[in-house]
Amino acid sequence: MKFAVIGHPIDHSLSPIMHHANFDALDLEYGYQALNIPPAHFEHLRDIVSEYELDGFNVTIPHKERVIPYLDELTDEAKAIGAVNTVRIDGERWVGHNTDGLGFVKGLLEYYGDLSDAKVLIIGAGGASKGIAYSLSHRTKHPIAVANRTMSRFEDWQFEVTPYPLSEVDDIAHHYDIIINTTPVGMHTSTEQVVSLQQLKPDVLVCDIIYIPAETSFLKTAKMQGYNIYNGLDMFIYQGAESFKYWTGLQADVHAMRNRVKEKLYSD
Repeated sequence: MKFAVIGHPIDHSLSPIMHHANFDALDLEYGYQALNIPPAHFEHLRDIVSEYELDGFNVTIPHKERVIPYLDELTDEAKAIGAVNTVRIDGERWVGHNTDGLGFVKGLLEYYGDLSDAKVLIIGAGGASKGIAYSLSHRTKHPIAVANRTMSRFEDWQFEVTPYPLSEVDDIAHHYDIIINTTPVGMHTSTEQVVSLQQLKPDVLVCDIIYIPAETSFLKTAKMQGYNIYNGLDMFIYQGAESFKYWTGLQADVHAMRNRVKEKLYSD
């Protein structure tokens, strides 16, 4: 079977390394590659996928919403989130799914444990936030709080959350057990802080969906204040594992995938 990830740019994607680690562990002679498709060429998507004889593909920035009109069907998750990161090809029929939120929750369950009584605050209202909020809403009995600078972002959400202006986060953050940053603030060398992280619950878990660097400024600040921290590496691994399961019906070797990605990250 043949798979790929499509995006632009795509040169630095770790998805091929991760998926080939899984194929090796399961002794499968499958292929997976990264395909760079600029937005200007996206109208040729069906022809490109046919040329590579793919059985399914992942979708990353900037195509997660752009791909939807090319699909024949969406899963409930993809419909609610309004974005697709996984496409399964059944003959001529393309079915879009979203494993991002589920990937984050799978990793979080492994790290945190039972989420049923967890009060969660998500910072940011982009596609990743929406996927995580949707998946978490099925795991906890409490409403998911989401804070964002622009409140109009919530107008097209297809499920309920409790929205807050970002300016109010510092006043409400102490109520929550888990705080998740889904914004790009803190990537690379940026030291900008999206919230102050002052006076939180002593046992709060502070998360960031970014995993390069392993500790963003957001997580470093939380760690310096004595809070537990959790980055987005598991989200990346588990969304890939869930994509593989969606394509093949098989369970992925998550440990092999994680180890190979860590080797790549730490050796560079």
